[in-house]
Amino acid sequence: MCGRFYVPEKDLDDFAGLVNKIEKELLKKAGEMYPGDYVPVITPNHKYDSELNDSLGNIRHEVHAIKWGFPVIKGRPLINARSETVREKPMFKIPFSKRRCLIPARGFFEWKKDENNKKRIKHYISFIDSRMMYLAGFYWFFKNQDGIPSPYFTILTAQANDDIRPIHDRMPVIINDSNIETWLSENSGNAIIDNLLRPLDKGLLKITQEYK
Repeated sequence: MCGRFYVPEKDLDDFAGLVNKIEKELLKKAGEMYPGDYVPVITPNHKYDSELNDSLGNIRHEVHAIKWGFPVIKGRPLINARSETVREKPMFKIPFSKRRCLIPARGFFEWKKDENNKKRIKHYISFIDSRMMYLAGFYWFFKNQDGIPSPYFTILTAQANDDIRPIHDRMPVIINDSNIETWLSENSGNAIIDNLLRPLDKGLLKITQEYK
């Protein structure tokens, strides 16, 4: 699963600069992002004309402040969606096909109990070279407490790779830079998208332990 992720202040400032003024005020903090936080999310720009040259100033993507966790009537918000069943779940299947997005982060967190089963060991997981990672997700609009439709997102997970499996059996789906356009496009076929819903290759991640 993915219950928290990390966005440093510089990255938050960079992405906040692309968010409109009203949404920017929702981005309260950098650092560890918790369920319920508003965070920068990359979405397709539906006004983008792919037939025009990018040099004309067209922006291929947009960045919005979106709240983490699909709201439900009872229980906790749905912060993760299993990639294996995402097309089968009534709440997920349409947003997954129509509103895929990317959540930029420098890393994510996972916990595991120690050998005595008493303390939870917090692990920070990032790329070895600390570059940006793009977590796969999708968003949809739900009415907030005031009855106004607002966007919420969830993060897709897959079976853990060999790096993560000793800690947890799930991990977020991470989209490679070369597949960003494919992931965000509504025109990408199911087979192409399904090929991206897999664990990251072994050996690309580093894991740092913190006791908490």
